[in-house]
Amino acid sequence: MKKGVQKGFNHNFPELETLSWKLGFGNGSDPVKYIGPDDMCSQESTADGTVWKRNDGLTVKVTWQWIDGICQGHLAFSGAPCQVEEIVFPEIQVPLTPDTSLLVPFSQGRILRNLPDIAANSARLMEGRYRSFQFIAALDKGQGWYTDCRDNTFQNKQYRWQIDDGKLIFASVFFMPLAGQGEFSLPYRCAVATFQGDWFEAVQIYQPWARKQTWFQNASGQQNPLKNISMWVWNRGSASTVIPPVERLAADSGVPVALDWYWWHHNPYDTDYPGFWPPREGASKFSASLRRLAEKQIWTMVYLNGRTQDIDGDSCQEIPGQEEIERKRDGTDYAIAFNAYNQHRLGYMCGTAKRFQSFLENQVSLLFQAGLPGVYLDMIGCTTGSNCYHPGHPHPPGGGNYSITGYRAMLKRIRQAWPDRLLSTEDCAEQFLDLCDSMIVLFATSSERMGHDAEYVPAFSAIYHGANALFGSYALPDFIPPWDELWPAKDRWPADKEENWAERFPNQFALELAREIVWGMQPMVCNLKMQHSQEPQYKDAYQFLLDTARFYHEHRELLYAGEMMSPGCLHCDIIKVEFLVRGIFTRFQDYRTITRQLPAVLHGVWKSPGKDPVLILANYTNQPRSWRFEKHTGVLPERSYRAIQL
Repeated sequence: MKKGVQKGFNHNFPELETLSWKLGFGNGSDPVKYIGPDDMCSQESTADGTVWKRNDGLTVKVTWQWIDGICQGHLAFSGAPCQVEEIVFPEIQVPLTPDTSLLVPFSQGRILRNLPDIAANSARLMEGRYRSFQFIAALDKGQGWYTDCRDNTFQNKQYRWQIDDGKLIFASVFFMPLAGQGEFSLPYRCAVATFQGDWFEAVQIYQPWARKQTWFQNASGQQNPLKNISMWVWNRGSASTVIPPVERLAADSGVPVALDWYWWHHNPYDTDYPGFWPPREGASKFSASLRRLAEKQIWTMVYLNGRTQDIDGDSCQEIPGQEEIERKRDGTDYAIAFNAYNQHRLGYMCGTAKRFQSFLENQVSLLFQAGLPGVYLDMIGCTTGSNCYHPGHPHPPGGGNYSITGYRAMLKRIRQAWPDRLLSTEDCAEQFLDLCDSMIVLFATSSERMGHDAEYVPAFSAIYHGANALFGSYALPDFIPPWDELWPAKDRWPADKEENWAERFPNQFALELAREIVWGMQPMVCNLKMQHSQEPQYKDAYQFLLDTARFYHEHRELLYAGEMMSPGCLHCDIIKVEFLVRGIFTRFQDYRTITRQLPAVLHGVWKSPGKDPVLILANYTNQPRSWRFEKHTGVLPERSYRAIQL
């Protein structure tokens, strides 16, 4: 064993060479310098752990305890001669084979394969925030290595991994507030384990702890007014464009439908945030549109960006300024130009940005006063938890929990002021599960259309299913994204000519909807137009949309409130599926395709309390498909669903 291995603990990790730690010394600007056990002068085993000491007075103590049936570790240090900026703990080293993969907490859950290629070509993917859940797991042909952060105080932290000397090294990283502490105790414990199985078995280690936390216990769950929604429509633009196709879908399907309405605001998309009010068509017409939707029993929310401010737009001098933007470690503002046409930068506002949050809360109040039953606050769920190094903000630079707790406080104020209204945010985010009634998920369900040639699994659904309404995809019936008329006309695609995208990519639209069903998510269609329900060329796509809505509605007790079981192994054809990569900011010359080998039949296993498990099957292809699951076999008709009692 290498120096620094925790004696008496490796029996739980027979395949590991090291279970270690590092302290990263830094000042928030210069490169971080790391020390670990091999850099210490002495090592002493104690009854519950190990103490390392250095001649300059630095002492590090790591303790391990069996708590709730799993080994949990903790690190504390004292006598630090200078600022500690990072605590890397635990750091785990495992054998690397061609089959080694890593489950990371991005969206529903992302599986990273071909790790050496990723490490060589894309350093950006070698670290990330714990934004969906707080564990990572290495997987290799049924063997798994797991670590988590049992943190209920919302500290800024991330996972990190690298390839070194034929090994995979992965770790959790806690960011210290740069406040000059010479001693510190990690404010949570980290669990470690080995296991047999795949991603679902890793979830089972985390789930018991996660479901005891307040964000799950206080989630709306079965009291959620959205629990019966069986199809969402993500439409953008004027009322005359947005509303009629939603009304038609609701009438044709006969199930509860919800509308997520974008581009209702006076400003171009991704421009002049957060000044959304007044509506493009005026407050009176907007309120009348909301009444019309309510009369048709179509639940509606509209878009607001809850996290950013345009720092290049005309309104930037009229609303809270740049001094509240997060500052990165290199001293620059954290700002990104999402709008590819006007290149306006959107600055990420710090969790302590009181003026920005106050302005945004007023925008929300104006919408609720107009009769809106709910609001979608973009980006809060998937971007909070980053470090801010602005020296003028009311928090120490670097780590802490000001980012998430600041936005949690804002959401609480909105809910207290408007207790009968509903809130939504972007992507899977356990840290806001109790404050948001729904979350839109796009990266996992429509990853290929959004340019992610990556594998996703429904890990978040397996942990938190039934806590709130998860929905979302970027499924476009005609493959044509919406266009904001306030953008420059010169940047608009030429007419889509005679191109029939659905013929070129026959399985993409149906696959995106089918993923939502087998993952226990409420399905969503994007940019639905009246011609989709009227013109013959869209007949098949529209019929599958109706079938999807009705199937979800028929099985909503299972697919909203049921428990995800181990998916097991479904045997079916593996087929080549080609995807069009085209979003709202994709220029004509830049669109591309992605090809993947995927099962022709998707499946999930779900269980309602007191009932037998149910196998949910979805054939998204345009021909019948044979399948086999345990003792059950059959042929599933083209573009169809089936529920089979196990």
